[in-house]
Amino acid sequence: MTKSYHIAILPGDGIGPEVMAQARKVLDAVRQRFDIRISAAEYDVGGIAIDRHGSPLPAATVAGCEQADAILFGSVGGPKWEHLPAAEQPERGALLPLRKHFKLFSNLRPARLYQGLEDFCPLRADIAANGFDILCVRELTGGIYFGQPKGREGQGMQERAFDTEVYHRFEIERIARIAFESARKRRGKVTSIDKANVLQSSILWREVVNGVAKDYPDVSLSHMYIDNATMQLIKDPSQFDVLLCSNPVRRHSV
Repeated sequence: MTKSYHIAILPGDGIGPEVMAQARKVLDAVRQRFDIRISAAEYDVGGIAIDRHGSPLPAATVAGCEQADAILFGSVGGPKWEHLPAAEQPERGALLPLRKHFKLFSNLRPARLYQGLEDFCPLRADIAANGFDILCVRELTGGIYFGQPKGREGQGMQERAFDTEVYHRFEIERIARIAFESARKRRGKVTSIDKANVLQSSILWREVVNGVAKDYPDVSLSHMYIDNATMQLIKDPSQFDVLLCSNPVRRHSV
């Protein structure tokens, strides 16, 4: 029986439309190769949605995504909309609410250097020669991006801005299980990256990850502070298999 899938395509801004145009070609190739039905509909999101509809995430876009089996998301934001209040800019007004609405808590981001492409790698030649195949598992809907309170207050030299890093045990546990399940299908190694020498949220992160690791005796676990992890990724990326990261930490690693 031929399977059918409906895809919501959100090209967005900048390189988004260009990337999504190529993604549609991939969908066509998959459809022909595997004899499946794929339908697609495009919806506005981000800056272009602000220009056309007055909102970075129109209700019609959310409704279209709810009816789809999957969402292909391009890119949002750009200098044109940087004058808007922070909450109304494309990134804050579209990308984060979309993640939250659909509970998209897990970001799987592979980084692999294929044989024959070593000369195009920015790493030193002797390091690139070893290659690397890393999967970064990043938590997306907790942490400092969504924690409350956040804001600005005061005036003059007393003006201040603040964000709050909050992680619940269940948020850490579910993303940790994604990392360990992924490692089981790869080389069996998880490196959890945190800042447990300073942050309470990272201390809880490490405790919960250690607890989850007990359910995966076939997967090795190590912990690394973000400062060291960033250096190690440059010195020898081949040592890593699966990286487990909180929401902001991934921005400093892969």
